[in-house]
Amino acid sequence: MNCLKLPILALILYSCSQKAENPSHLSNSEMAEPLAISGKDSLEIKKIISIQTTNGNFEEREKVWAEDGRWLQAFGRVFYGRDTIISFIKVLHSNPGYAESTTNQYSDPEIKFLRPDVVVVHQYHEREGQVINGEVTPTRRINTTYIITKENGTWLLRDKVTMDERPRTQN
Repeated sequence: MNCLKLPILALILYSCSQKAENPSHLSNSEMAEPLAISGKDSLEIKKIISIQTTNGNFEEREKVWAEDGRWLQAFGRVFYGRDTIISFIKVLHSNPGYAESTTNQYSDPEIKFLRPDVVVVHQYHEREGQVINGEVTPTRRINTTYIITKENGTWLLRDKVTMDERPRTQN
């Protein structure tokens, strides 16, 4: 009986080692494959971010938003659809309290490809001198997260979330 246990144990160990060496039994989703990202894709994504950070240029902004895009802006308002988003941006940029403020310290966009056709981008900047409700606000430290997808060969902005950092309070 003991003589039979040894060959069975050897067979089990051999079988396990073959699976570890040959991951062909794994599906594509289980295997970690490096993403094939072209330089052209990276440049197109950076262009979308550049368009978003440049004042005005409403025609260019309209081209990069998906028709069913969504924007959650820093003051909690949510805008659905490219036309609604662009209309609000035009109103915002015509507001003297916003138009007279300045932005600086834009960070390089942090681009994270989730798939070859889906990317998440984070960017930080500061806005100074914005007038809200008749008062100049302190410097706004703003973080923006973008979700950008490739649709029929074209990169489009699908979702944008803008957040102001707040000072931490002591608990």
